[in-house]
Amino acid sequence: MPTVVSLTKYIPYPAVTHAGGEYLLAHDRALSRFARVEHLAPDTPINRDALPKAADGPPAALLTEARPSLTGPLLGLFQLESVWAGSSIYRPVRRLFRGDRAPWAALERADAIELQWSEMIALAPSLRRRLPGTPLVGIAHDVITQRLERQAAGASSPIRRALLRIAAARCRRREAATFAWLDLLIVFSEKDAALARELAPAVRVEVVHPGLGPTDPLPRSTDPAEPIVLFTGAMNRPENHGGVAWFLDEIWPAVLRGVPEARLVIAGANPPESLRARVATAPRTELTGFVDSLEPWYARASLFVAPLRAGAGVKFKTIDAMLRGVPIVTTAVGAEGIDAPELFAAVTDDAGSFAEAAVRQLRDPDEALAARAREWAEGVYGVAAFEGRIRELYADLIA
Repeated sequence: MPTVVSLTKYIPYPAVTHAGGEYLLAHDRALSRFARVEHLAPDTPINRDALPKAADGPPAALLTEARPSLTGPLLGLFQLESVWAGSSIYRPVRRLFRGDRAPWAALERADAIELQWSEMIALAPSLRRRLPGTPLVGIAHDVITQRLERQAAGASSPIRRALLRIAAARCRRREAATFAWLDLLIVFSEKDAALARELAPAVRVEVVHPGLGPTDPLPRSTDPAEPIVLFTGAMNRPENHGGVAWFLDEIWPAVLRGVPEARLVIAGANPPESLRARVATAPRTELTGFVDSLEPWYARASLFVAPLRAGAGVKFKTIDAMLRGVPIVTTAVGAEGIDAPELFAAVTDDAGSFAEAAVRQLRDPDEALAARAREWAEGVYGVAAFEGRIRELYADLIA
């Protein structure tokens, strides 16, 4: 059985609290059907916490050889330097792979090496120089250049806007330079494929629709007497808590005027204190923090909202809601990369229109539309199609 070594920014584990980790779990399952998978990840607090939780998954190890350690105030400094370096993985990890202390023995045994997240693709030049004959696969969960450009465009402070534009320009140069060292770059939408080909015209870019969906779905059990409006996501991510803040300030009051019995549930780990304070004063609103499973919330939700105004790439949370048959009102960013806008209850960036669509759906749910959306999502983002696509692409490299 061939071996694929995955250099990943994050170690995945069951009930992981971010969408990228959910993708990697599905990716590992697909690869494990025809290859042995091994994970190597930066020695960060989040990965040290994840390591024991991932005990039942593929073998995983931390890059403890990287120095200085990625802990405490130093980690914050390295995160800032990472942005300055074009959104590359942390400097100690980059330096590790420029010398002999990297885990080259494990990498030399690999039939293919993959780099999960654009930040890790910054290691591609070092890997290619050391292992010129080993296939390199990059998985860009999003194209960071676009994310930073959008943040710059939406920044209210001139100083922040200028800094984000500099960060975006540096990221554009880094992504263009490092994507070019890959044998294959995997992205999740045709939109991201076009962006990647613009950055690195010579690289082979392939679209893989993520294999999502519940392994043990619960039957839907909505309550018309108290319809639940649901948002899910890793709440430490600025695009998530920023979108929720906009929803709370500009949209939720109008929804409650139309449907006073509605309740908003914000499900996701690590919410910032600013969001906790907002929720504390918002009527009929609940912030769950970490939950072991989102399935009970999806089953009870009458409406899913994706009020995202920043970020890049396909939003897994939107697909997850489609796969569970929950009607969706979203912004254009929340629907991005999903080539079926007619299957949403509404796609709008206007707060008033967003609220009107939410009220309309809560009062008169379009279950037929949600069923069509679910059927479409299962055909495009279902596990069987995803696993077949992964096998097809990797077979070309490790046959």
